[in-house]
Amino acid sequence: MIDSNQDGVVDDNNEGEGAEVVTLSKGEHAKLNETIGSLKRELKDLRKAKDETPETKNKPDEVLLKRLDSLALKTAGIVEADEKELFEKWKTDTGREADAVIDNNIFRKELEDLRTARKNLAATSDIKGETGISEAKANPDYWISRSSKDSEGNPVFPEDMQREMFTKVLDKLNPKSQGTKLRFYNSQK
Repeated sequence: MIDSNQDGVVDDNNEGEGAEVVTLSKGEHAKLNETIGSLKRELKDLRKAKDETPETKNKPDEVLLKRLDSLALKTAGIVEADEKELFEKWKTDTGREADAVIDNNIFRKELEDLRTARKNLAATSDIKGETGISEAKANPDYWISRSSKDSEGNPVFPEDMQREMFTKVLDKLNPKSQGTKLRFYNSQK
């Protein structure tokens, strides 16, 4: 119990073992009470701020939702960046949960179309044009069938016939004489 006497001295009378009696002036007592009060207010404000901080409430929820979305994506086999982008677009546009988006037939169709387009692109991107000629065009009979005859009866071959095919065609037409009277698209009369 705290008592105040006529001299302005405050006595703290704690009766009990190990209790120490402290004598303070009224000014010291007021200053001490003011400090204790401000410390109590600070402690109360800190506790209130801790309880009301939206980060502590929302952050674990957001982290948990991201982990659940990630798990749903892995379960559905959605691993490519464009597939994840499609998923996020659907999720934000529809406001649905991850499992509802993944189970949606329209989303699955779009995902399938996206995968097909990516596979087609991968399949065709490695194709390089052949520098040679195709199998059919490598056969002299193909060029003989496309040839025509000029006014003198000599065969005239198409302009798109490869140079390396001339000798093969000539050998096929006349294996004994190399066809000296044949006229080609780049030869003169």
